Amino acid sequence: MSLQKTLFKSKFSIIYESILKGEEQENAVWDELFLIKVNVSALEELFNQLSSNELIQLKSSINKLFRKCVDGLKEEHNIKSLNILMTLSCLVRCVWRRDLGEGFRAVDVLVGFDEAEQIMSTLIEQLHKILISSQLQEKVKYYALLFLKILTSVSDNVSQNTMVEYLMLHSLWYSLCKVIVTPSVRASLGSHSLSLLALLLNYRKNEYSNPYSIKVAGCDDELLLNGFGEILLNYINRYNNSVLAVRQASNQSYSEYISSWIYWTYPSVEEEKDLKLNLSLLLCLYEIVHLNRSFTTVLTQTMSSTTSENSDDTNGEEKKSEECHSNLISAFLTFSSLIFSNVRENLAAAQLCFDILLCVSEDNYANAFMHDENQVFPVFIFRTKLRHRKDNKKELTAMSLAYTLLDLTSEFLMTNLTKNFPFELYSKCYRVIHRILCYQKKCRVRLNYPWPTLWTSIISAVKWSNSLKLDDPEIISNYIQVGRIFNMFVMYGDTFLPNPGSYDELYYELLRQHGVFDSLNETGLKYLEKGNTHKESCKELLSNLHNVRAIVNHFSPKIEAWSTANKISTPTPEEVMDIVRSNYDTLTLKLQDGLDHFERYSEIPREQQFFTNLVRKICKDQRETTTVQIDTQTYHKFTTISNIGQN
Repeated sequence: MSLQKTLFKSKFSIIYESILKGEEQENAVWDELFLIKVNVSALEELFNQLSSNELIQLKSSINKLFRKCVDGLKEEHNIKSLNILMTLSCLVRCVWRRDLGEGFRAVDVLVGFDEAEQIMSTLIEQLHKILISSQLQEKVKYYALLFLKILTSVSDNVSQNTMVEYLMLHSLWYSLCKVIVTPSVRASLGSHSLSLLALLLNYRKNEYSNPYSIKVAGCDDELLLNGFGEILLNYINRYNNSVLAVRQASNQSYSEYISSWIYWTYPSVEEEKDLKLNLSLLLCLYEIVHLNRSFTTVLTQTMSSTTSENSDDTNGEEKKSEECHSNLISAFLTFSSLIFSNVRENLAAAQLCFDILLCVSEDNYANAFMHDENQVFPVFIFRTKLRHRKDNKKELTAMSLAYTLLDLTSEFLMTNLTKNFPFELYSKCYRVIHRILCYQKKCRVRLNYPWPTLWTSIISAVKWSNSLKLDDPEIISNYIQVGRIFNMFVMYGDTFLPNPGSYDELYYELLRQHGVFDSLNETGLKYLEKGNTHKESCKELLSNLHNVRAIVNHFSPKIEAWSTANKISTPTPEEVMDIVRSNYDTLTLKLQDGLDHFERYSEIPREQQFFTNLVRKICKDQRETTTVQIDTQTYHKFTTISNIGQN
């Protein structure tokens, strides 16, 4: 058997080889073992030498080791607890890496079915005590969270992870909340708590009442909600600074531009130039916004933000921190603009960002705040350099968040015109715009926004997508939303456009780009003639285009007649708008029903597959990036402090 060969002649390796051989160990040996620093590589190599059959044969020895680890946690001893948590992390990873068939077999090898319920209950109870303890060091709490993250991500499909079922039966909600509301540990451990919570919230979320989802949905604890917000704001600010620092360094022509605002918006810090996008934290933000409408107040309030929050690979070590003040939604808009500027690499994150924006744009409180003229913020929206754009730079001025959100959607529409057209993202973008317009129409809010910029962006996106000549009936749903948006302006623009001149600009833009709408009409007729299952959608599209085509058909002959009479081939925009103003009275439009109504965002059924795939990706990434080993210097510092504390 391969266990006969000793990897290292260290005491640690010798004891573990003896344990796996099934040899009885005295209590003193167990006590001594848990005081020895865990050699992660040696322990994992020891398990890697075993075949799956040999691993199953050692079930009783592994079960005993697991039980001894759980019993050892009851002592609440800093050094022992840390070593035990590292050992448990290695055990879980090594066993689940093997192809043992169904998940229950891995549980049997680790814990033993007969005692699994009792042992896991005791283990979770001890983890709870560690996380709320005021005696144990922060490093121990970090490894408790690390173990739980490993436990929840051992399988790609978290809903089929047998170990997570125990975390549903014995909830750790209170433990995680304690970490989040305690300022002394929130800065270094908060992100790990929310990453764990994100996976727990997605355990069979649409199949039964997930206890964590119920807790999040019903949470009205202001201290806890603010804790969520502060952790997420810290991460988003750090990510924004990190990405922009990298882009500044790689694009010198942009350096002057970025430096003019970056250190004004956020404090000057030693940037982590390669801070990784944390999808689990973004997923957690989505879940909280989606489940808990009370969290909207946290999105809008100004909070203190520090830069001491740690990424997953920092082993809980706190870094130098500096403080700034901002609100979460402002930081998130900047974050989204950075994600949207590189959709190819950040497709999942881009979809999550739009899902969050959909939830926010449906909320009346959030809309009231974003449209409040007294609540203005200088929010940076990253603008991709485009050759046809006269000036890629845009002065950073304080604007309402609704203004900034429309800028964000306009920028997305203009800068993602690729052959691999992201139809789903464009659909979500149109839906966000439509919700903003519905609120403005309902509350008669006249936002002083340069609307021609948005109209041009939408029309350009439609023109590009239609030019691809894709044989995909799903594209019709995108065009229906575009028709609905322009009908909102045509039929209800008098309730939210800033002045009558905006109507003239709207009609001028529709006349100038009439070829795009003619092309859309042809597309609708093409699919209608095919008589496929999208027949009703095609009829809706043609109906939505009726008013735009009526405007074009009404004013075009008059413009041509004026041009002929004045012997001018191409009238100026001002001349066209004069003609439009003179002929409004004879224009006949069709009343469209339900323009200011929309179907509220729902995961089921359209989003289910996306979230299933996203959680799989997060679990896989966590398995590949999570490191259990602790470096010698950090461990020595930890043991020194622990020994002083014990004495």
